[in-house]
Amino acid sequence: MPFALTADDQAQLAGLFVDASPDALITLDAGGCVQLWSPGATRTFGYSADEAVGRKLAGLIVPPDRLDEHRRMLADAAASGHDSASFIRHHRDGMLLAVEASVSVVRDSTGAASHYVCALRDTTAARVRRDAEFIEARYRDLLESVPDPTVIVNECGRIVLFNAHAERMFGHDRRAIVGATIETLLPARYRQAHAGHRSGYFAAPRARNMGTGLDLYGLRADGSEFPVEISLGPLVTNNGLFVMSAIRDTTERRRTERALQEKNAELLLANQAKDRFLATMSHELRTPLNPIIGFTGILLMKLPGPLTVEQERQLGTIKGSAQHLLSLINDLLDLAKIQSGRVELRRDRVSCDEVLLAVDASLRAQAQARGIGFDLRLPGSETVVDTDRRALHQVLLNLVANAIKFTDRGGVSLELARSGDGAAGRLDFSVTDTGVGIAAEDQPRLFGAFSQVGDAQRQAGGTGLGLHLSAKLAELLGGRIEFESTAGVGSRFTLVLEPVAWRTS
Repeated sequence: MPFALTADDQAQLAGLFVDASPDALITLDAGGCVQLWSPGATRTFGYSADEAVGRKLAGLIVPPDRLDEHRRMLADAAASGHDSASFIRHHRDGMLLAVEASVSVVRDSTGAASHYVCALRDTTAARVRRDAEFIEARYRDLLESVPDPTVIVNECGRIVLFNAHAERMFGHDRRAIVGATIETLLPARYRQAHAGHRSGYFAAPRARNMGTGLDLYGLRADGSEFPVEISLGPLVTNNGLFVMSAIRDTTERRRTERALQEKNAELLLANQAKDRFLATMSHELRTPLNPIIGFTGILLMKLPGPLTVEQERQLGTIKGSAQHLLSLINDLLDLAKIQSGRVELRRDRVSCDEVLLAVDASLRAQAQARGIGFDLRLPGSETVVDTDRRALHQVLLNLVANAIKFTDRGGVSLELARSGDGAAGRLDFSVTDTGVGIAAEDQPRLFGAFSQVGDAQRQAGGTGLGLHLSAKLAELLGGRIEFESTAGVGSRFTLVLEPVAWRTS
């Protein structure tokens, strides 16, 4: 006669079976909440029974991107009575695990699912071995030849390939590191955040640089850290999805960047010192120049008494040289102000005709002294624009003075043309000359600071700052300088203000 177990014996044996099983044995109610959590479940997923019972299983071990998968498993089991499949689940510490899951349904008297009995087995180690063998056979030779340290991880975030360059960079034996999480290669402070980023990447894989704009560090086997740059790429195979990481040690690059930053800071301080020096020296030099020019003018006016022809010639030379020196000092001071961003424009209602007439009054005598013509052409009605009068006057004065300086025969013309109206209008201030022109090879450096181009046989003087300052002031006015020139024929420089709201008065 067979030995019969009592109900108590059966319950006791069932309890022993549950406790002794290495698998995670879990019972859920119809809503997916944990009712029974075995010691194997604690060993597998890290939660104690007290922590797990009463909570949704989905919230405990299912990655957020796999919730639909979990719901389908329960639905399929409810429909057929049983379901089994391979899944990715996560440990309490965020580490991903490969599991084989089997789900059976307990039904109530109406036939509806009242409980789910789940058995989950951790197959992570077997999955790593399988993936490592697959990747090794297919990609090892190829990845040993690439110049960068390269690491491949599977969907669990476990390393399945570690090439020789990575071995040298991190100091880990490639055989020992296979199966470890990729976070092993990161300092502890990055690991939790990286696990989240990794899960997000597997949910939407694409080639990209990791941590763009961030400071990322790798961790060597000896515990030392070093800055890295990582490029990620998905690797889709018949055995599943993998991610390949190419890693670069950026220690030298960051050292160079720091050195450049330090040099830039030094250059900035030197530039500021230069600006202060120019401003101070310009003031100190202009202070004695002003009385020299003033008293020389008084002597030339013969107010103290008559002058001989030679005295008048010598005083004229003194005054001309002093005025030229003052002009150079003003150019240097303007350059320092523009480069330091200290130029402040004052926009007022400006009559363009008055500015052009002022340029005419200042420079017509110079043109006549050189024996060349000077022609001013204005529209039929006065043109008014909101701009900085001084800056506009200085740009036009520089352009006309340059044209006169480099013209020996023919003439120079200054013309204002306008088009459009309202806020989208355009004003062209054109200076045309019949001078030496500019060779094509010299034109690219025409607006450079301290750059002089033109006829190499003539010494025009100056600092080479006129056009550079004019271009900078034109930009501050919201415009630009355009030019066209032919060597030996002449040039045309145009200050273009566009868009600009001009009007007539």
